[in-house]
Amino acid sequence: MDDQHLGAIRQLVEPLLAERQTELVELGLYPQSGGWLLRVLVDRPGGINLADCAAFNQALGQAVDAAGLIESHYTVEVSSPGLDRPLTTRRDFERAIGKEVVVQLHTPDGRYQERRGMVQGAGHEALVLKTPAGMLTLAWAEVKLGKQQLRW
Repeated sequence: MDDQHLGAIRQLVEPLLAERQTELVELGLYPQSGGWLLRVLVDRPGGINLADCAAFNQALGQAVDAAGLIESHYTVEVSSPGLDRPLTTRRDFERAIGKEVVVQLHTPDGRYQERRGMVQGAGHEALVLKTPAGMLTLAWAEVKLGKQQLRW
């Protein structure tokens, strides 16, 4: 399958998610034994539960079948991105506002540095963290990735 097929599937997915006040985090179509795996990661404020995933899985499968977008056997897999998923986009950090994160930063010498703090903002220009030392503003060009810190 090519990007055109994936684009057509994305056009089916987005309205179905909008009806459920849910957003698309990741969409992939992967070859697997005897067909294809359509993997969809979804999220929304407050999170996604198993019933949400099952309902969306069924709706998406019906929509793909009706549109005839995947001609061979395929499996649909819908899940949430998980709490330990790397934060790599501005939207990922927006979803993490108010949460503790560790951010890896690019450095000029090719190494990385870490900064810890609570996400206060994820604007167009920069990520803002509240740290014990005060507010820290990081330009997106500096940010490699982040990870939400889970408290047990």
